[in-house]
Amino acid sequence: MPIVTVSEAIKLSGKAPATFYRHLKIGKVSRATDGSGGIDTAELVRVYGELSDTTQATTKTPIIENTENSKEIEWLRNQVEALQQDIKEIKSESRARETESLDREKRLMALLEHKKDSDGGILGKLFK
Repeated sequence: MPIVTVSEAIKLSGKAPATFYRHLKIGKVSRATDGSGGIDTAELVRVYGELSDTTQATTKTPIIENTENSKEIEWLRNQVEALQQDIKEIKSESRARETESLDREKRLMALLEHKKDSDGGILGKLFK
């Protein structure tokens, strides 16, 4: 059987790199004895059974496999966009209300200051 590199062995075994290296460390999988440092595919078959096809190991499987999932994902994206737009509008309205509130407070303070200056204040009227 052919000797493969560790990275190729990981792909062929279908294991996560951390798992494969742990198996090497504890001796579950042995390196080839020819001094290459590679892994004999017969060793991989002994430990993991049938090997993955290398062409499949290098190609990514699409996340969306059918149109039902596509429709659901598109619906969710639309919902997220709508919620983001709602958040923007709420923030804008909140800023506008805050500005209006501050303006109203300034006007009231100005009226109180004017009233206080013109007739001795509110308490002055009460005690006349």
